[in-house]
Amino acid sequence: MSPHPSVSTQVRPADTTSSGLPLSLPHPVAALVTGRSDDVAVVDAAVRLAAPRKAPVLLVAVLSAPSRIPDRARTDAQAARVSLARVLPRLRTAGVGYIPVVHRVPADSGGQPGPRAAGGVLNLAARHHSPLVVASSRGPAGLDAHSLIEASAVRGGPFVYAVNPAGLALPATGSGLGPADLSPAGARSIWTLAQCRLPVASPEEA
Repeated sequence: MSPHPSVSTQVRPADTTSSGLPLSLPHPVAALVTGRSDDVAVVDAAVRLAAPRKAPVLLVAVLSAPSRIPDRARTDAQAARVSLARVLPRLRTAGVGYIPVVHRVPADSGGQPGPRAAGGVLNLAARHHSPLVVASSRGPAGLDAHSLIEASAVRGGPFVYAVNPAGLALPATGSGLGPADLSPAGARSIWTLAQCRLPVASPEEA
């Protein structure tokens, strides 16, 4: 169970119509989990950003193209648990609450995330009132931090904080990249940047 009393720990499909949290609760930090080894570095960075504000982490478990099987919800939950198994101990050890959601990404003919994949992730974060998304700089094509940064710049979405596979943030060289320092002062700087861009979900990408 999550140590944060105000959020659900049940894995559920991403809601495409309503907000994930009441506005009175702390804005969550979204962490993009793609089933790769660098998920741990992404979640560690999200924890360091969320903990000082007593905010939960929105764990976005990315799965492949939409399932057409009858019991999709159960299959999604099982797949997400496998994907999240590597990172949940980090959250529990840190005492940070988490909201696990499944986000299915349509693939192109080659099996890679489609051209709207990044926008879909940002839209999910916006529906949960998350102004800050943490992602790997070397994530899957279309879901890496740089793709999210570009999509956010175009659509005015959440601030994107990029993490490299070694667990260190990248230097501030792009519109969505925050300070590499994740000390308390560095985290405050990132939140200052993020809160200037509180997101609004785009109906066409919901």
